[in-house]
Amino acid sequence: GWDLSDPFARRPRAVDVACVDERGGVDFEQWTWPAPDSEGRLDAEALVAAFPVGPEDVVVVDGPQALAQPGARVREAERLLRAPGRTPDVLPVPGAPFSGFVRGSVLLFAALRGREDLRLLDLDTPEPHEARLFEAFPGATWRGLGGKKLPKKDTPEGRRRRRELLEQKGLRFPRSGLLTHDELDASLCAWLGWRLHREPAGVHAVGLPLWKDADGWLREGRILDIP
Repeated sequence: GWDLSDPFARRPRAVDVACVDERGGVDFEQWTWPAPDSEGRLDAEALVAAFPVGPEDVVVVDGPQALAQPGARVREAERLLRAPGRTPDVLPVPGAPFSGFVRGSVLLFAALRGREDLRLLDLDTPEPHEARLFEAFPGATWRGLGGKKLPKKDTPEGRRRRRELLEQKGLRFPRSGLLTHDELDASLCAWLGWRLHREPAGVHAVGLPLWKDADGWLREGRILDIP
């Protein structure tokens, strides 16, 4: 599970990565974005090198995989799940809230799609269990797990409660005490991928299928969530 940050921020936060093994054991890492050039481009080869994926890995990312349909201001999955960061139909320019985050994430998915072994749902296979690269929106899944009264994620009580919810679902963390809310979001993404391959009926995909337009841009795409 990858909890993406904004690579165009003045001081980009490291990306929190949660790795879950077959038994539910969690390990954490932090990865660094490659630096964008002066025109706001991220080199595809540098992105693939900075975000390594093993041959057996299933990756679930907290970040948009594609642009909205032409003429739309938001993707259908984001509208349905009430995501605060909304992806337009053109690659946003860094500066406005969420714009750098959205831009970086869309470019990352495009770079990773260059690997033939990283299948995306709908575009490369209609079967979720055959795909290996997914998108999640933790905010929606946390609501599904903990209800509307779940404490805010940046409070100690909210962080404790989110850890408890994931432990109840089978995850085992490497240390006691509070985890950061970024580690918890990464863990939730990883749990969705873990659950998808253990209990496929326990995960569904929300939104419109992923497709590629004539210019090569990925558009729309479904977001993993729980029923």
